[in-house]
Amino acid sequence: METAEAFESEFRTLVDELRKGGEGWEVRQEPPWGAYLHVSLPQWGDEDMNGIHIETYVLGRELAARSAPVALHCESGCPFQRQFMKLFHERAAAHTEAWPGNYTMQVVNSSTACEISVPFASTPKETVQKLLTEIRRLQQLAPIVDGIIKDCTQAESA
Repeated sequence: METAEAFESEFRTLVDELRKGGEGWEVRQEPPWGAYLHVSLPQWGDEDMNGIHIETYVLGRELAARSAPVALHCESGCPFQRQFMKLFHERAAAHTEAWPGNYTMQVVNSSTACEISVPFASTPKETVQKLLTEIRRLQQLAPIVDGIIKDCTQAESA
């Protein structure tokens, strides 16, 4: 059976993998360091882990369920959260609907813009590779996220 410690070790490898490549992606882990992380670009306002980010984690509930989420969140620290959620749904739904798996989209009353539940593989290492695949898939939406941020900040300053 998988343990939290095994996933924590694999997440350290995942952090290293996401940080290399020079693509500008930032990776943050929330103390206590474990199998939990945020991935974002600098312009997404996630310095305090309350902006726009891609998130995944394997904690107690995920160990019991043998599946883990990978999600794009827009937290309450984003001053245009409601507008972001609306525009994200309008602009990204066609992309996520075309992807394999079952991505769910949220519009209101949530910080989750879209999410997929990733079933565990036979080992923590294989599971984390599946999580990385979905993180990379969500990273493809960066131009859409950037466009929404631009539109929302221009609307605020108008």
